[in-house]
Amino acid sequence: MPCQYRRKDTKTSRCEFCSPDLVYSAFPVSGSSLVSMQGWVTLALLLSLGVKRSLGQNGVGELPVPRGLTLNPDLPAQTLSLTWQSDSSLFDLEIFHTELMNVVLNETVAVKADAVTGLHSWTWHSPLPLECTSHSVRIRARNQQSVGQWSPLQTIPGSDIPEKSESYMFPQDKVVPVGSNMTFCCIVKEKEDFKDMIYRRQEMSATRLSRRTYAITVTNQPASGNTGTNVICSSQRSTLTGAVVFVGYPPGDEGLVCETRDLASAECSWKKGRDTHLRTKRSRTKYTLNGRDCLEANERKTWWCSSKVWEESWSLLARNPLETVQLTDSAQLTDRVHLLAPVNVTAVEVKAWSATLRWSWSVAAYKKLEMVCQLQLFAHELSSTRNYSSPGLSSVELEGLWPDLDYTVTLRCGSKHSFWKWGDESAPYRIHTKMDRPDALDVWIWMDSSNTRRVFWKPLSLRKSHGALIGYEVSQNSAEEDGWTRVFLPPGNFSYPIILNNSSDITVAVAARNPAGLSQPSTVTTPAYRADSQLSVSELLAINGSFHLSWQPNANASSGYAVEWVPTGCSGLCPVDWKKVPESDSSFSVNSDSLVAGVRYTVSVYSLSTGAPTLLQRWQGYSQEMVPSQSVSDLSANQTGSDVLLSWKDTAMEHQRGFIRGYTVYLANAAHLDLIANISDPEVQSYRVKGLSLSLFKFVVKAYTSAGEDAGSTVAIKVEMDTAIMLFIGILVPLGIMFCCLILVSICCYKKREWVKKAFYPEIPGPKVSGDWSSPRGPLDVKPSPHSVVHIVESPGWDFTKEGLFPVPEEEEESENDNIEVDTDSDEPALLRYYNQVVGDGSHSNHVSDSSGSSTASVGSTQTEITYAGIQSPTSSQGACGGGGYRPQMQSVAAPAEPQIEFGDDFQDDALNTGYKPQCSWQMDSPEAENFSGSLGSPTSVTSSQFLIPESSEEKPQPSNTWFHNFLSGKS
Repeated sequence: MPCQYRRKDTKTSRCEFCSPDLVYSAFPVSGSSLVSMQGWVTLALLLSLGVKRSLGQNGVGELPVPRGLTLNPDLPAQTLSLTWQSDSSLFDLEIFHTELMNVVLNETVAVKADAVTGLHSWTWHSPLPLECTSHSVRIRARNQQSVGQWSPLQTIPGSDIPEKSESYMFPQDKVVPVGSNMTFCCIVKEKEDFKDMIYRRQEMSATRLSRRTYAITVTNQPASGNTGTNVICSSQRSTLTGAVVFVGYPPGDEGLVCETRDLASAECSWKKGRDTHLRTKRSRTKYTLNGRDCLEANERKTWWCSSKVWEESWSLLARNPLETVQLTDSAQLTDRVHLLAPVNVTAVEVKAWSATLRWSWSVAAYKKLEMVCQLQLFAHELSSTRNYSSPGLSSVELEGLWPDLDYTVTLRCGSKHSFWKWGDESAPYRIHTKMDRPDALDVWIWMDSSNTRRVFWKPLSLRKSHGALIGYEVSQNSAEEDGWTRVFLPPGNFSYPIILNNSSDITVAVAARNPAGLSQPSTVTTPAYRADSQLSVSELLAINGSFHLSWQPNANASSGYAVEWVPTGCSGLCPVDWKKVPESDSSFSVNSDSLVAGVRYTVSVYSLSTGAPTLLQRWQGYSQEMVPSQSVSDLSANQTGSDVLLSWKDTAMEHQRGFIRGYTVYLANAAHLDLIANISDPEVQSYRVKGLSLSLFKFVVKAYTSAGEDAGSTVAIKVEMDTAIMLFIGILVPLGIMFCCLILVSICCYKKREWVKKAFYPEIPGPKVSGDWSSPRGPLDVKPSPHSVVHIVESPGWDFTKEGLFPVPEEEEESENDNIEVDTDSDEPALLRYYNQVVGDGSHSNHVSDSSGSSTASVGSTQTEITYAGIQSPTSSQGACGGGGYRPQMQSVAAPAEPQIEFGDDFQDDALNTGYKPQCSWQMDSPEAENFSGSLGSPTSVTSSQFLIPESSEEKPQPSNTWFHNFLSGKS
């Protein structure tokens, strides 16, 4: 080759070639690659010659070509510095990826020459690591009218040149800030096929830069983990190479403060900012204080660095690969004193009410320092802070302690002048004080009844008992007795009953005892009992659950006042509470802490003096009213007519849980309650519901307080008709129904009067007798009646078993009717009695035959059946029944003799006076009743309501219709 590749600078790896036309001659290639490269070179030469020719023709070759172009790469910074000589100050720059001749920069820049060296300098920051591929640069001068020729190409080789056949990835172990963009390249070694590049376990899209180089660009990188972020390049067969990038933050430290602990050295501390996420030895933050390296001592987020000498001003540098931060501080020694903790704290002398505490210092210089110390005491339900000051303070006297208490003491001190901060706190130290006699008890006496009292006292707290209590001594004395009666009670008792006698008031004294002695006795005199009924008790309303009381000052209250509150209605051992108020106060508030919601309290105010307490005023109230827990009791419903009277009783006081303001009455339906009445007077415990219909009703009564209604009591009642009304209706309704029926029957009978008359009271025709009935007694000649009266029905088929009619002699009738009492006063027509008898052979005794030939022939020739129709009642019923009965006789065909009818004298005599009288005195007990009973109701019986002989003269038989059928059919 006519020109060889030369390395001019081993530090900067700056290279140059003899001719741009032979730029690839320095790279040994072979085969098809060489042929391809020669073709590209030929094309580039032709283009260059054409450009030169064109420029020469346009006359722009007047500007000189820049001389001495050199390239100086900074690989870690990914920058390329260019220097050249030229008389111009405006230049065109072009930078290529050499192998594929891809233009990565084409820019016009104005660069002035250095006044000393006369060189033009310009730096380019490459987004791609310069090691990834070879870069070529050329430059030309330019002014406003013309453009000079390009300088020869200058190239810096990358790691993808043929001499480097291994795999590489760039950049390596680079530290970048969070959110930055970065390009990674992978150079595949020879004879390997590229597959992919992985960033944070995610495959990225790669771009080919040269024959062996591929690149990816990552934007907005997040913070790395402890070991950085891995980037991996793989081939089809294996993982080729990889790189690690560290993404983090610059230092964020702040707040440098220096202080002294021993009045000589300095300790500086500061607050570390956010985590840089850079933890490797090369990337983590390093600190220097006033030029000296600091050893890190991490205490939470506070870092510190010490100096053996106080320098009054300090400078701290915090540096990592991304940035350097500087912190400063300055102060006088006495202004920054931070004392160490006291040591060897101990109690020298401990008493019941005081103790002496001592300690020592670990730094000798503290003995002359004016200091202030803070002592904190902690005990059961007690805590206090006390301050003491003195030069080199090392002991204090603790006053105001409580006996028999465990105290925990902690101590810390600081410089009194130019106080900086409290020093370290000492370890806790425990002190137990000695016992002492208990404090006096708070005693009160409560009136349970007129002859019973109970004395109460409040338990002593730990700070007042001054030691564990052994018990209580209760003493009582009356004016009639000499001396005191004492009772010793165990420590768990806080009350004692006092029984009153008929004497004057009793004075009670109560004292507490512990191992150190007996407390001062507290005395109280039993007051007079006054029940609530004897007082005017006011209603007390609570505000926010508390009772606020006020009363008129009393001149006799020399010892103040006592406010007592107790659940109303309580008896026996009750939770009585009280509070004593100075005489200067005339108001008091009972806090909600000592009250229970929903409980009625009786609050009383007493004036206290040397004698017995005097009751001044009394209230009752609730700290918080609630809905009654139980409903009204004994709810009942009583009916009065159409009204219902509801009555009930109060809810028990312990279940009211508020003042009963009234009652609500509801009518319960299937799905809801309908309000009937709202009774606002709680004293009214009944209500009358008026005008109810006859039905079943259900009523609900609820008592209500200011908090609401209770659940309600239910009563059901069935409204029925009143007994008097029911009796009245029970009488009138049947009478009305009967009256209506009678009217209907009367109307019907009036419209059917003709039919009724014919059906029930038919007209009986009077008998028509031929001949002279006034002649003397003789044989009766019975002849057939005219057809209008008697029909002779001849039946050829005579049944000899049928009964016939025959006359009965009057003598026999009289003899048979001797025992029958005849109603002679009756206006009713006499019943015509006809005896039906079966007449056979030889039944002619007591009968005489008529000598009339026509009669004999008529009767004897054939069987004749005689019927009567249209018989009218005689004018005198009495006469009809007065004489002997006439008995018509019918004989059978077999009888040879003529029927002879013989009449007695009586008959003839009566006949002369009254005429024909049908007989009406037949009785069932007559001798012939057995034979005649079967013919009752027969067609031939006079008693039958059916008459076979119609009024018309027609012989055609009529249908047998009853009067009931005619009545229903409406016939008359």
